[in-house]
Amino acid sequence: MSQWSQVQQLEIKFLEQVDQFYDDNFPMEIRHLLAQWIESQDWEAASNNEAMATILLQNLLIQVDEQLDRVSQEKNLLLIHNLKRIRKLLQGKYHGNPMHIAVIISNCLREERRILAAASMPVQGPLEKSLQNSVVSERQRNVEHKVSAIKNSAQMTDQDVKYLEDLQEEFDFRYKTIQSLEQSDKNSALIKQEMLALQAMLNTLDYKRKEVLSKIGRVIHEIDMLMSNMLTEELLDWKRRQQIACIGGPLHGGLDQLQNCFTLLAESLFQVRRQLEKLDELLTRLTYDGDPIPVQRPQLLEKVNFLLYNLFRNSFVVERQPCMPTHPQRPMVLKTLIQFTVKLRLLIKLPELNYQIRVKATIDNNRRFVLCGTHVKAMNMEESANGSLSVEFRHLQPKEMKSSAGSKGNE
Repeated sequence: MSQWSQVQQLEIKFLEQVDQFYDDNFPMEIRHLLAQWIESQDWEAASNNEAMATILLQNLLIQVDEQLDRVSQEKNLLLIHNLKRIRKLLQGKYHGNPMHIAVIISNCLREERRILAAASMPVQGPLEKSLQNSVVSERQRNVEHKVSAIKNSAQMTDQDVKYLEDLQEEFDFRYKTIQSLEQSDKNSALIKQEMLALQAMLNTLDYKRKEVLSKIGRVIHEIDMLMSNMLTEELLDWKRRQQIACIGGPLHGGLDQLQNCFTLLAESLFQVRRQLEKLDELLTRLTYDGDPIPVQRPQLLEKVNFLLYNLFRNSFVVERQPCMPTHPQRPMVLKTLIQFTVKLRLLIKLPELNYQIRVKATIDNNRRFVLCGTHVKAMNMEESANGSLSVEFRHLQPKEMKSSAGSKGNE
């Protein structure tokens, strides 16, 4: 049975999730009519290979043409109208950048597999279902969907930047070719025609630069809104559940899902920052009156750096509250001369951060205590069973500071 056939048999709540990621970028009509052919192609590989993506786009249009021939024989007027519109849309939208549609289809197929996997989970009892509902809320699913959409938008903007770079290189080559000609040759009708073509190409470059900056701005805005609202609420909700667990409530979970969201957002922000760096590189090669890059890029870069700072700051959490080394599931009140252990975690899981972040455990300066034991360690991925970036301080011990003779106040 094809993947699409399995999707069609899902319950309505899962079908509604599927409906959310099909739009004019990749219409559901095409997914339905060409289900088996679409699933037999390697769209993920094509999303990083322009030659392969070009061939797949051409073959996709051929498949649509074949469907048009079929429905024309059946005289299905509505379907004929829709297919003609969709074919024109696909050709116009992706002709200059075929990797776009490869990225979109690859992501759609991946999301379908994720939803099918979620739908196949065994039915749980009332208690288990109650616990799960407290962790996996509707808001959390919305967060995951929005994060996935943001990641997809950032990937597609990558392809726009690549197209812009290729277009600029072609313009640069053709312009320098004309500049190298003798003055007498420049007056020929053919060269004048080429100059008009170059002006049209420069206009296209200007339009594409504005378009890329606009798309980057939208991605940054979406990340900002998500961080300010839904993601912050999810993190606060997790901290509340942790507090309840510390006083005897059910064991809390959901940190892995939060880590996935934080990590994908960090990856998207770093990707956007690389795109802005590439635009700066393109600016050094070519600029002109009214160029939007020097005006908009600094503001966008400042916003990206601000969001990265806030994302990293909020992603640092106490995964396991202070407890006795022999009883990790029982949080404790800190007491002098009593050893405890505590585990911290960074919800941004990037391999390049392994052993790069050092953490120091201290007690509030206003309290007259010091911590004995190893209180400076590097975060790493080896201490956690799930490979998260964390650090665990073991055998820490609060010790009261002794006041020297004649000391006053809080010295």
